[in-house]
Amino acid sequence: MKLHDTIEAYLLFKHALGMRLEPEGGVLRSFCRTMGDGDIADVKSDAVLAFIAGNGAVTRNWKQKASVLRSFYRYAVGRGFATSTPLPTVKPQFPPTRTPCIYSTDEIKRLLAATQILQTPYSPLRALGFHTLLLLLYGTGLRISEALSLTLENVDLVNGVITVRDTKFFKTRLVPTGPKLTRELSNYAQRRCQEVPMPAGHGSAFIAITRSGACSSVVTVEALFSILREEAGLHRESDIKSQPHLHDLRHTMVQHHLVAWYRSGRDVQRLLPQLATYLGHVDISSTQPYLTMTPELLHEANQRFERYAQPEDHHA
Repeated sequence: MKLHDTIEAYLLFKHALGMRLEPEGGVLRSFCRTMGDGDIADVKSDAVLAFIAGNGAVTRNWKQKASVLRSFYRYAVGRGFATSTPLPTVKPQFPPTRTPCIYSTDEIKRLLAATQILQTPYSPLRALGFHTLLLLLYGTGLRISEALSLTLENVDLVNGVITVRDTKFFKTRLVPTGPKLTRELSNYAQRRCQEVPMPAGHGSAFIAITRSGACSSVVTVEALFSILREEAGLHRESDIKSQPHLHDLRHTMVQHHLVAWYRSGRDVQRLLPQLATYLGHVDISSTQPYLTMTPELLHEANQRFERYAQPEDHHA
């Protein structure tokens, strides 16, 4: 069977299961173009390895391509379209995983104060919009793309609930906002509707950083965050890839919740599945990368252990 036909059959199969496959479809069609218009049985292991490896240093794209092709060939072999899998059996040495930056309360305040340098008459709400974006990311743990995709209709300020649609795992979830964050969002929404034009033809972006009021791109907000990071004096003594990121606010939100739960005596193990659902993860394993053991968290965990392990004093 032709490689092209097998790929299209696979994508139709996954679509029938209700899955959206934009990234996966792109990888497979690129794979098809690289391999040529031949039979799936003619695809050789060395050609597959060359496609996965690409040019330059090994990056996470290696893992992404390998994962997509692994799923595709599992389908092809299972349906009898291929007799074996030409995927590489030996993985390369991947670069170490970046350790997220867990912001302190003081550092978050410095980032919020730094948003004032974004003020410009050409984009009247850019500074306030970014200020609100930081509060939203830290207060809810939303992914950056989720926060930027919010429309005015998605934010229920009366009931304090945000509707996050078409998430990373293609599901819709409800995210409650606390009283303080809801007040901040309400104040911002009022100014946003007064000062920034509403784009015609589609829902208006809730966070308006661009002059037009349209949804900002992740690339744009990441570039602006780099400016804020320097203004706030937040940096690591290492390469540029290890510097604090905007996405680290999501990690920080998780860490601060864990510390607060330990301090208040809550059952952390019971709350972790609820946290996974709140973050939009499909299971608890997806939340594990966010459970970084910081000194503050380790201290609280040790305090909890000591209270459980210390024998009761019967000589009062």
